[in-house]
Amino acid sequence: MKTTSKISTLIIAIAVTGMLAFVGATIAQAQSLVAFNATTNQLTLTSEGVFEGNGTVNIMGPVTVTIHVVQDFSGYPCDPYTSETTFVGASGSITISDAAGWVCPSATRNGFPGTIQGVWNITGGTGQFSGIIGSGSDQGTIAGNGPNVHWSGIVVY
Repeated sequence: MKTTSKISTLIIAIAVTGMLAFVGATIAQAQSLVAFNATTNQLTLTSEGVFEGNGTVNIMGPVTVTIHVVQDFSGYPCDPYTSETTFVGASGSITISDAAGWVCPSATRNGFPGTIQGVWNITGGTGQFSGIIGSGSDQGTIAGNGPNVHWSGIVVY
């Protein structure tokens, strides 16, 4: 069997295993599968690698947001990053992690506005969102007034 066939088979096996775990958790817990959408605008850099601000999450309402970012500035033309984002609302919190993301400069105007793109997984929740699981993607822009980011995906809680 060729190496590419082995890799494809491994990827399919991992995906099927993940889907079965996701479905099993949904059935065992009698939880609901729900779309997840979150938006933040004009986050403020409060310390090195830490952004804070406000936003909304469709399943939470208004939230405060804290994002811890570690960015590798050696990429070209885009820089890879990892991050942890916590949304805190009236009925609990949700924490997600970007394990693979990219920050890219614009092709015009001295690199601004730059773009943000990544994939995330939920790593924790409190209150109403205790036991939440899910994943999705995020995208946004970086302009002079701070990052604007939108997260979308599917969650179960």
